Amino acid sequence: MLKLLDKLNGLFSRKLTVIAILIVLAIPTLLPLTHQGFFPTQDFIHVARLYEMDQSLKGGQFPVRWVPDFRYGEPLFNFYAPLPYYVGTLIHNLGFSFLDTTKILFGLGFVLSGVAMFFFARELFGSLGGFIASALYIYAPYHSVDVYVRGALSESLALVFFPLIFLASLKLSRDSSAKSFIFLSLSLAGLFFTHNIMTVLFFPFYIGWAAYLIWSSKNLKLVKKFVLATVLGLGLAASFLLPAFFEKDFVRSTELISGYFDYRGHFVEVRQFFTPSWGYGASLWGAKDDGMSFQVGLTHWFALALSLILTLVFRKSRVVLSLTLFLIAEFLFSLFMQHNKSTPIWLTFPTLAFTQFPWRFLGISIFLISIVGGAMGLYLKKWAAIFGVLLALGVVVFNIGYFHPESFYLDSIDDHYASAAVFAIDDKLPKDYLPVWVTSLKEEKVSLPHTMDGEAEVSNFNKRSSSATFKIKVLKKADVEIPVTYFPGWEVLVNDKLVSQEEPSKRGLIRVRLAEGDYQIKLNFSNTPVRSLGNITTLLSALVVVAFATGKLRLGKWLT
Repeated sequence: MLKLLDKLNGLFSRKLTVIAILIVLAIPTLLPLTHQGFFPTQDFIHVARLYEMDQSLKGGQFPVRWVPDFRYGEPLFNFYAPLPYYVGTLIHNLGFSFLDTTKILFGLGFVLSGVAMFFFARELFGSLGGFIASALYIYAPYHSVDVYVRGALSESLALVFFPLIFLASLKLSRDSSAKSFIFLSLSLAGLFFTHNIMTVLFFPFYIGWAAYLIWSSKNLKLVKKFVLATVLGLGLAASFLLPAFFEKDFVRSTELISGYFDYRGHFVEVRQFFTPSWGYGASLWGAKDDGMSFQVGLTHWFALALSLILTLVFRKSRVVLSLTLFLIAEFLFSLFMQHNKSTPIWLTFPTLAFTQFPWRFLGISIFLISIVGGAMGLYLKKWAAIFGVLLALGVVVFNIGYFHPESFYLDSIDDHYASAAVFAIDDKLPKDYLPVWVTSLKEEKVSLPHTMDGEAEVSNFNKRSSSATFKIKVLKKADVEIPVTYFPGWEVLVNDKLVSQEEPSKRGLIRVRLAEGDYQIKLNFSNTPVRSLGNITTLLSALVVVAFATGKLRLGKWLT
């Protein structure tokens, strides 16, 4: 028996073996993604976003900011983090449909978040602790809510970066290598490019983690390391972050925080963190019984309690004790931010209103409680592997029932989610990033340039992802409305000369005034100064990363 235990424990000393076991363990969460067709979720627009990203890249845009088919065009990726959709476009162009691409992205979220958690928790609690933490993270009920209930593609992928950022911070606190420094900067940039809201929610916990590492090591020089790595991460993501912040007043952002999306109607009651309920409905505004689950997970509460008890009983070291207590404190704070008692904090920081749903902090809660659960890997000695396997199987058995959609649409194809017919229906498109110049959505749809007064003949209208051309013969001085939504950056050239534009129409469309004559009209979506600055900053930051990686710049000089 002891020999068998030794062999089993030996398996957990092999990193690649544990990763293989984790991938096998994750298979039940992935099986619904192999089902024919697609499944209903609260958010289905990600398929259309993938389609628009693909079309925009093929139209020559990079970085992609403007999508042509949402109404008359909208600056979607100027404000909506684009990384999952860049990755999705690569997958799609390997020959997968947009629906299958979406499933693959969801599947990658499950697997990569588990692997990332293993590597992080392994640094703290050894391979067994990493294995336990990873199993808890993959099978957290809220992980399934993100995928099979909400269909929150970007948010589910953001869960990959939480353990990577904590791991990179830990490594950087232990050495001053360029590898660790670059790892942290890239991990932060990855989160910035993946999900705006989760970045806002996660950042205070990252700062808390950095502060803990500085305190525990009693090394104030770490402050400079973390600040410089964070600045470089911000620089890498500047092409997205700068326009998203400085041009936010150009879109109707109040649509994001009013009515149903007012955070005050979506706080969580304490009992909901423990109640093992499940449902495929929505978070109901102000209701006590929501249609979806906000549980942390009974197995996760058990793992936290057991880890805490073992830590207090055995007191392996002050470091482990302080680490466990710190992580539990951050976990409890993430729960507090979901309860209405945290309202003063929400009112103090108005940006939090864009979170819309306080229960989004559950993504951070399951991350932190999973790490704490991994701490028990330090205490189980000879029986460690057996207990770890049993615990992992228990997590699967208790939670696998949550990891499937409510039903399937067996006949689903791409055209049901992204096609001219779909884009023609206003109610199927979000209003998140409508330019402020759009004052009416009820106007009759137009598909060609036309005169609002005067007389003209239009021909050869050709609209691409970020440009449009047409010919027009003006018979009588005319005010011409072009079916392209106005947004800063759109330029109109008449016979290759830049002209000033009229005030956009009620539809928010571009207008120009033309005298009698024949004209060749060109429209181009160009960079504003803020976008150009963002692009340059990202490029320069990437060059800095390359310089550090190749030794052209000495990191030690920056950190001393």
